[in-house]
Amino acid sequence: MADSYHFLSPYLDPDVPSDWLRGNHHGHSTLSDGHETPQQLIDAYEAAGYQYLALSEHDLFVDPEDYPQATLCLLPAVEVSSDRGQTLMHLGARTALPARQLTAPQILQAVEAGGGLFVFDHPNWTPFPDYATDELLLSMEGLRGMEIYCGVIERLSGVALATDRWDRLLSAGRRVWGHATDDQHDEADRFIGWNRVQWPQGRSVDAVGIVEALAAGRFTASTGVRIDAVGVSNGTAYVTSNAEQVRWIVNGGVILKKDAGGDSTLSVAEILAAPLGDMNRGEIYARAECYGRGAAMGWSQPFWLEKR
Repeated sequence: MADSYHFLSPYLDPDVPSDWLRGNHHGHSTLSDGHETPQQLIDAYEAAGYQYLALSEHDLFVDPEDYPQATLCLLPAVEVSSDRGQTLMHLGARTALPARQLTAPQILQAVEAGGGLFVFDHPNWTPFPDYATDELLLSMEGLRGMEIYCGVIERLSGVALATDRWDRLLSAGRRVWGHATDDQHDEADRFIGWNRVQWPQGRSVDAVGIVEALAAGRFTASTGVRIDAVGVSNGTAYVTSNAEQVRWIVNGGVILKKDAGGDSTLSVAEILAAPLGDMNRGEIYARAECYGRGAAMGWSQPFWLEKR
């Protein structure tokens, strides 16, 4: 039975030499409602060793070419305000979409039609009850990204961690990638949540390629745990990290397996032996959740079980 299925991985093959680019694509400067200038942010993230950053201002397009002195890669991005007050990420933007005129699904459609990447930001932020209901998220056909961790929400109304929302979407068969960001507005908001994009060694770093990698799920998310290797080898999913425990999460948010230390594997046979109920096997996913000291965590993107 196990031979009839395989894992679909978003990551590069293990034999492809790759690097990991750390970055933050959600945050704000004095150009919108942040408290630091764009140059202060660029300098701070460069000093911290980040390889990419987005100045994703509210309803304002900031051209990366205006900051030619930056040594990290600047992603073009705009956080778009919907007609209901949601603020939603447009990565790979060329201009700002109309502010407070479009619904969240319409913003998604406009971003994807223009070749960009839409990410549903801070779904557990609660300025009003229906900011991001499960019904709304499930209605958004083509949704490819959502924040599973948003650092600034630690000090605002809501819950920074949204992996429960992610699991409900994944369990419904939606192939959505999970992002971690700072959403920095002040110095205290820096370096809380970030992504690490898997990048082929020797390839020049560019904004288009980073957005494409984020769109394809070729990245990990973190609040402190470093995932050094992740993917599928010989039909088995694996993760190598500096975590103290690795958990494999499957449909329904079920913890299928726990391993002490930072290295762990999961086989197709282990998935198929799990009591996951009567469902289409092509809707089964598994993702690695890595626990470090304190509140530090790291997340792989989901692997999907598919019939050969």
